[in-house]
Amino acid sequence: MRYFGREMTENRPAKAPDRFIRLLKKAMDEHPHKLSLRQVAKRADISPAYLSLLLNGERGVPSNDAIAQLERVLDIPDGDLFKAAGKPNRQALEFFRKEQAGPIMRTLAPLPSNQLAAVLKMLEDFVKRQNRAKTK
Repeated sequence: MRYFGREMTENRPAKAPDRFIRLLKKAMDEHPHKLSLRQVAKRADISPAYLSLLLNGERGVPSNDAIAQLERVLDIPDGDLFKAAGKPNRQALEFFRKEQAGPIMRTLAPLPSNQLAAVLKMLEDFVKRQNRAKTK
C-alpha cells in the first residue's frame, strides 16, 4: 500500500506458531463434547472472533491466562499448549521468580541441547526421589 509516495507497512501481530495452532485445532476436533468455536471461546473467556482469528493464523500467541483457560476447557495436558506456544507455563514462571533461578539458568546456558536432555533426566529423577522421601 502506498501513502503519499511512501510505502506503508501493515502492523499485524506475529502469527502464533503452527504447532500451537495445530494442537489447538486437534484438541477442539477431538474433544469428547465436540464443542463449537463459540462454546470453546465462551468457556475460555475469550471472544469467538479472537479465537477464529487465532485458529486462522491471524493473531499472535495469546496471554498466559488465555492459554491456561484453553488447556482447561479442551482437556489439554498441563503445559502442552504453553510448550507449543513457546511460552513458559505457570510452574516455569513460579520457578523463574525464585532467587536461585538466575544462577541455575546461567550455569545451564552454555550446555549444548544434547547435554540439557541428560540434565533434565537427572533433575526429574532427583525430584521423584525427593517426593518419595516426603511421603515416607
